[in-house]
Amino acid sequence: MALHIDDVGLLILAVGLFVGHAVHEHTRAASGPASKGDVVGAIGAAAAVITALFLPFGGGGSASTEPAPRPTGHALASHQVSAVRPE
Repeated sequence: MALHIDDVGLLILAVGLFVGHAVHEHTRAASGPASKGDVVGAIGAAAAVITALFLPFGGGGSASTEPAPRPTGHALASHQVSAVRPE
């Protein structure tokens, strides 16, 4: 199965990951030589940046607005229920 990510979405993801990495490196450097950095803050920053960029640039989508066609040869559920005779 292949997953297609458009160019804008890939750029948004890359920017978010870069910001998360930068936040992690900054907190690790600011906390001292033995610190591991703020991983939760970095993940939160990356998620916030991805969300903030996705709304104006990636939220349009190319999904079709027309309804999906109904498969032929299958009756609707309402016809099946109404065809049952009470005893």
